[in-house]
Amino acid sequence: MMTVIDMDRHVDERGRSRVFSGHESFAVRYGWLPKLYEAITRDPELFGDDERAILTLGLGKNMVKAIRFWGEAFGVTKGEGRLVRPTEFGRRLLDPDMGLDPFLEDAGSLWRLHWSITVHGGLRAWTALFLTVSDVDVSRARLLELVVSAARAGRGSITPITAAAHVDMLVRTYDATADSGASVLEDTLGSPFQELELLRVVAPGGVPTVRLNRGRKPWLDGRTFAFALADHWRHAALGSSALSMRSIVLDRVSPGAVFRLDEVTMHELLEEVCALSQRLALRNDGVGGLELVCSGDGPAELEKMAW
Repeated sequence: MMTVIDMDRHVDERGRSRVFSGHESFAVRYGWLPKLYEAITRDPELFGDDERAILTLGLGKNMVKAIRFWGEAFGVTKGEGRLVRPTEFGRRLLDPDMGLDPFLEDAGSLWRLHWSITVHGGLRAWTALFLTVSDVDVSRARLLELVVSAARAGRGSITPITAAAHVDMLVRTYDATADSGASVLEDTLGSPFQELELLRVVAPGGVPTVRLNRGRKPWLDGRTFAFALADHWRHAALGSSALSMRSIVLDRVSPGAVFRLDEVTMHELLEEVCALSQRLALRNDGVGGLELVCSGDGPAELEKMAW
């Protein structure tokens, strides 16, 4: 029997934010997540001893804190007191024996991780940009406002410095130009998520602005899309044999929002998904729209396809 991935690890926090810091001002780097997975698989108590973690991971103390933070934020690890263990999602993606992509060589895996951190990671900058803002352009000042207001409504106020560092971390994760002026070699190594070409920073009229790339995305194929679609279906229409195109494109927490897809691209991806399964099909919904229907359990069928 196929194991269903536990993408619902924060069911009451899905698409909500509660995290504003913890990355120690280090963006996730190439090789970090596979390295972390291997290390905690061998030694779940690794982070209980700072010196051992530093020697094992080959990173400085603050980077050790950062790599642990990103492992949990992306959903590949989970802390249990002194222990840090792989999640089911982490195993299915990164395990050397059973994982889909142990070395994160496939950019499609980065799209899965982007979905995970945006929908389930609880990082306010991520939820603000991808789930709250619907425009193509949003000023950096507006993102800062959204982060500060969320903190005030939740855990309490945060300092402007913390808010700015959080927004800057989002930008450095996805925009390759953000590190171009760095004077330290480690800060120019780049984040793998820059390959997704999801956003860039521009300055129309001299106003620092994050511009999102809406439409077709590189390396976002049917199987990768099925991964996100299965998670969305479970929450948007659990128990239903159909999922509306409107929900897939326009729901606040949806593939359309998280991946910034237009309707044409969405239709192409849905047709690709249907071509991979005899149980899935697109049909008219009777009110001028389309819906994805499944002759069995829709999320389970998509899950099987995704992995």
